[in-house]
Amino acid sequence: HIGGVDNFCWPNIQYHPEFNPDGRFKAAQLVRSCRALKDVCMAYGIPLLSGKDSMYVDGHLPGRYGEIHKVSALETMQFTTIGVISDVTKCTTMEGKVSGDLVYILGITRDELGASEYYEHFGYIGANVPKVNTKAFKQVYMALEKAIDTELVASVHGIYRGGVGIHLAMVAMAGNLGMQVELSHLPCKGVKRNDTALFSESPGRFIVTVDPKKSHHFEALFDHLPCAKVGLITEEPLFTLKGFDHRTIASVPISSLKSAWKRPFCSMI
Repeated sequence: HIGGVDNFCWPNIQYHPEFNPDGRFKAAQLVRSCRALKDVCMAYGIPLLSGKDSMYVDGHLPGRYGEIHKVSALETMQFTTIGVISDVTKCTTMEGKVSGDLVYILGITRDELGASEYYEHFGYIGANVPKVNTKAFKQVYMALEKAIDTELVASVHGIYRGGVGIHLAMVAMAGNLGMQVELSHLPCKGVKRNDTALFSESPGRFIVTVDPKKSHHFEALFDHLPCAKVGLITEEPLFTLKGFDHRTIASVPISSLKSAWKRPFCSMI
């Protein structure tokens, strides 16, 4: 039981040779986003219940010397879903719960760093943008839903912008527990470098922690699906990553991770 709401925030798509010379390009992006929305909703059986369109997200701001600059928001679509949960006590949060729990990655990591946060730090765009495979993803989603419903998992967190390295750290930070991870165990295709594995933004992936006593039943649910045990939760609050060559590439106290994560917010106060 899932319903979707789409919210388009788009700059002016009306072409003008002087005031909006890329209007046609913005219009083409809008058409393609609508096609993508249709494809995904049809594949997952999600009805669009409502929506909102802000189609002129542009402004004209004064510059230092009295000149006027046109500023346009990035072409953005926010998609929100709402669903029915029969038993709210089975809702699963993201934080690691108990030391000794096993850490699993669901879904395949590919060389998909195009338009990633990692490349953005270096001023690059890249070519290999993430691709959605609804048929393959849905199988993982259904198995994960069953694992949650049968209470086989302690925590679940999706892997989003920034990649698996960022979101593993978030799971550790949320629970104030440590984590040990081996990248060599990561389910991946065409990935040979540590930075690609850590920061690729391939969709359809999750971080799951599982009680070792339940691991056999959990793994049976994901037989023939991309699922691998990559590490464990530790009592010592230390986030440790080992690369493909089994050498330690990061060993950072959870307190240091939290300080770095909060620093941009502190600078705004």
